[in-house]
Amino acid sequence: MSSVAKRKVTLRIMGHDYTLVTDQTEEKVQRIARYVDRQMRELAIMTRAAEGMIPILTCMTLTEQLMELQGENNMLRRAVEQQKVLQDT
Repeated sequence: MSSVAKRKVTLRIMGHDYTLVTDQTEEKVQRIARYVDRQMRELAIMTRAAEGMIPILTCMTLTEQLMELQGENNMLRRAVEQQKVLQDT
């Protein structure tokens, strides 16, 4: 059985420190944390929402972006498959 090395990584998001245990590289986790921090700060400025609402708004915004990209990815996959079918005929 293969064992994946776990490490503790401390992140700073919106002025708060969070320590995670992860099998990802610290660089990758920090890059993700910087992205989340930037998104949260932008939403805080744009919406002027209460601090407690910012994480929820960020999750909703990032999930919307993810779902749009997944839809685009699925559309492109179907187009590639259709091209393959056309080439085979």
